[in-house]
Amino acid sequence: MSIPQAATGYQEGDRSLDALEFQILRTASSHPRTLWELLSTVDGTIRDIYAACRRLQQKGWLLWHNNRIQTAKLPQEIARAFRVDFRALEQKLRKLSAHAPKPTTDYFQEPIIPEDVVRRVSFVWERGDLFQREILVLGDDDLFSLVAALTRLPRRIVVADIDDRVITFIQQTATQLKLPIEAFVYNVAEPLPQGLRRQFDVFLMDPVETLKGFSAWLSRGLSGLRHPGVVYFGLTELECPIRYWYRFERLLLESGLALTDILRGFSRYRNASLSDPEKWTRSKLVREAPFPARAEEQNYWYRSSFCRAVTTRVPRGPITGRVQFGRNFYTTPYTMTLE
Repeated sequence: MSIPQAATGYQEGDRSLDALEFQILRTASSHPRTLWELLSTVDGTIRDIYAACRRLQQKGWLLWHNNRIQTAKLPQEIARAFRVDFRALEQKLRKLSAHAPKPTTDYFQEPIIPEDVVRRVSFVWERGDLFQREILVLGDDDLFSLVAALTRLPRRIVVADIDDRVITFIQQTATQLKLPIEAFVYNVAEPLPQGLRRQFDVFLMDPVETLKGFSAWLSRGLSGLRHPGVVYFGLTELECPIRYWYRFERLLLESGLALTDILRGFSRYRNASLSDPEKWTRSKLVREAPFPARAEEQNYWYRSSFCRAVTTRVPRGPITGRVQFGRNFYTTPYTMTLE
């Protein structure tokens, strides 16, 4: 399958709205706001918020009227960006995911439930990281890319996944629905293709929770990220102890990133990859349980936190060359849900 190439006709920084401006306009467009309501709702320093408000006033998009901050008549594309029907998107995702490839432990897949995939997209939208952005998704059995594209807000989405079944499904669905998605088979053991370097505003991943795995996923994504740029990722506590979190956060800092959000338990998983009774009984999760681990009694117990980090400079990940796969790339003594 072909590897997407760099987009043409796009200059770094060529955005109609930065993330802060998007948040200000979205907040003021819902109903008129006081200055204090605005300051308590959007991200950024007071100085940056004031500067963004002045820029929006100069464009004629933000007004002071009847003692409140409110929007003037906005360009149609921007006004539409503030009206996203996320409930309808969830229904569309449920229909699409019914036809998606079944998760497999061969690729350590465990998709997030549709409701929480949409919650992820909604959070990215709220932070101003969706509208007219170019997005790189490393691994997408959750189908985040399809939901994000269905908002019709991103400029471009590129999906890279090792599972050719997932890539084929996303490609076919994107073609059918005329979505701005490019997808190709890719293994994070290899460096990101040259044509995708420094091409994206946003990078999203759900990495393997090992030092090698997290380092590889982070490095590949950061090589594709511009500055300023944003990274979103999921991490559990169930199979990722706090000392691993510490090492991962150090990697973020050393790569030039600042952590801005940790949404605890934000993403719930379907627990479908262990639906085969034989795989279930062979897993450490069941074999080492101090009490009966009955599959039929499961709820959405497996959850991850959704994290956001932003670049402070052009990001540089810890790995540049090829990675040698081995068991310690995928598993640790805390890995319990694999056979």
